Amino acid sequence: MPLVVCNASIYITNMKLLSFAFGLSWLSCSVLSAADYYIDALHGDDASVGLCPKTAWSSLAAANQQQFEPGDTIHLRSGQVFQGQFKPSTSGAQGLPITLTSYFDGPKPVIAGGGVTRSAVFLENLSHWVIDGIEITNTGAQREAKRAGLLVFAKNAGLVQDITLRNLLVRDVNGVFSKDKGGGTGIRWEVDTRKVPTKIDGLLIEDCHILRCDRDAIKGWMDPWDDLSHLSTNVVIRGNLLEDIGGDGIVPIGTEHAVVEYNRLYGARQRIADLDTKEVTQHAGPSIGIWPWSSLNTQIRFNEVWGYAGTFDGQGLDSDFNCDGTVFEYNLSADNAGGFFLICDWSKHQDSGQSIGNRNTVIRHNVSLNDHLRGFVLNGPVSGVKIYQNIVYNTIEEHYQLMVDTPWEAGRFAESVEVRDNLFYTKGEAHIYQGTWDGSGMGLWKYQKPINHKRVRFSGNAYSNIVDHEEEGMQTLDSEETLSSLIERLKVDAETSEGFDRMSEFLKDSRYWSEIEKAL
Repeated sequence: MPLVVCNASIYITNMKLLSFAFGLSWLSCSVLSAADYYIDALHGDDASVGLCPKTAWSSLAAANQQQFEPGDTIHLRSGQVFQGQFKPSTSGAQGLPITLTSYFDGPKPVIAGGGVTRSAVFLENLSHWVIDGIEITNTGAQREAKRAGLLVFAKNAGLVQDITLRNLLVRDVNGVFSKDKGGGTGIRWEVDTRKVPTKIDGLLIEDCHILRCDRDAIKGWMDPWDDLSHLSTNVVIRGNLLEDIGGDGIVPIGTEHAVVEYNRLYGARQRIADLDTKEVTQHAGPSIGIWPWSSLNTQIRFNEVWGYAGTFDGQGLDSDFNCDGTVFEYNLSADNAGGFFLICDWSKHQDSGQSIGNRNTVIRHNVSLNDHLRGFVLNGPVSGVKIYQNIVYNTIEEHYQLMVDTPWEAGRFAESVEVRDNLFYTKGEAHIYQGTWDGSGMGLWKYQKPINHKRVRFSGNAYSNIVDHEEEGMQTLDSEETLSSLIERLKVDAETSEGFDRMSEFLKDSRYWSEIEKAL
C-alpha cells in the first residue's frame, strides 16, 4: 500500500492508528479501497487531490467531476456555504453506499443552490447513497415552477434503490404556489416509467427539518401518475419536522406499502394572500397535511398536523383517489382551518379507467382537536371506508359540519362507508348531512338533505350535541368529558391501549403540548 504525501507530511496507513479519534484524522490520509474526500470552501483548492482536509477541494464542481466508488465519503466542512449544485454521477453498492456528510464540529454545511438549477442536490438514477447532516437551500431571485431543495430522480432506469436522506435542514425553496404550474418542493422524488418500467426500492427520509419551502415539503411523483404496475417500495418518511410550508406537507405518490410516521407538521398554506377566495384556491390548489395519491396500502401513523391556514381543502389528513388500502391510525390533527379529514375520489378519472378510485381506507384511533369548520368530508364515490374508534374533540365551533357526504361531480356519492364506535364531542351543534359546495373559496358545504344511511352506515357512535341524527346503538357523551376521559374509553384492549400510550409519549414532545394538556 503506497504512502500519500501532503504538505510534506507522511500520512499513516496503519488501520490501528487510523482508529484514533476523528479529531486527529486531519493529520492523516490513507489510500484504501473506500476513500474520504473533503471540500473546504475557504481554504481548499480544486487543483488538490481532495483526500484529506489539508488537500481539500474548494467547490462542489470538483466533487461533481469525481467518479466516486462504493464506500466513498464526501465531507463538507461544517459552518461553510457551498454555492451551486451537488450532482454526483456514480452509485454505491449494496452495503457500501456513497455518503455525503460534514466534518469538524459546528453548524451544518450549507449547499446553496441559488435558484440557478432546479434542485440544489440532484441524484439522477443513482443507488446506494446516504446524505446526512447537510443544510440545503435553493432560493432564486424569482419564484420558479418545480424548484426543489433535494431531488431524487429515476427515469427509465429499471431499479433505483437504497437512498437515505437523514438529519437534513432543507429551507427556503421558493417554487411557485400553483400546483397546476408545477409548485415546488423541499425534498422530492420522481419516477418516470414511460419507456422503461422503473421504481425506487428503499427511500428513507428521516429526522429532517423542512422550513419555509414552497409549495410543498416532502412529495413524490410518478409519471404517468395513474400507472400502479411499477410502484416504488420500502419508502419510509419518519421523524421529520415540517414548518411554515406554502402548500402540502407530506404526499407519497406512486408507492406501495409506504410508511409515514412520527412526523410533525406545524403551519402550512403560508404566504398566500386572501386564502379563502375562490380565485386563490383555483390558482394555488387545495392543500392538506398528509395524503397519499396513486398508492397502495399506505400506513400513516403517529403524526401530528397543526395550523393549516387555508380552508379549501385545509384538512390535517386526506385519503385521496387512485388509492387502495390506506390506513390512518394514532394521528393528531389540530387547529387546521379546513377541518380534520378528507376522503375523496374523482369519479371522472375512475370512470375513464385512469383511476381505481378510493377503496378500503381505514381511519381508526385518530384524534381531532379543535379543527375548524368540519370533521369528515366524503367527497365523490369513495368505497369501503371504515371510520371507527376516532375522537373528535371540538370546543370552538358553534355549528360544526361533523360529516358531509358530497359529490366531486354531480350525482356521485360515497358507497359502503362504515362509521362506528367513534366519540364525537362538540360544544356547538354537530351536523351530519348530504351537501353541495357553496361556491366560495372556503369549501363549505350547503345542506342538501339527510345523509343516505344505506350508503353511509352509522352504529354505536357517541355524541355530545348532535342535531337531527339517529342510529343504532347511539350514545350520549357527558358535557364534562375531557380528551383524557375519551381516550380512556377507547382503550378497549391491550393493542389500542399500547397505541394510545405511544401516541401520548410522542405528543409530549410536541411544540403544542401545553395546548394538548388543556384539553386533557
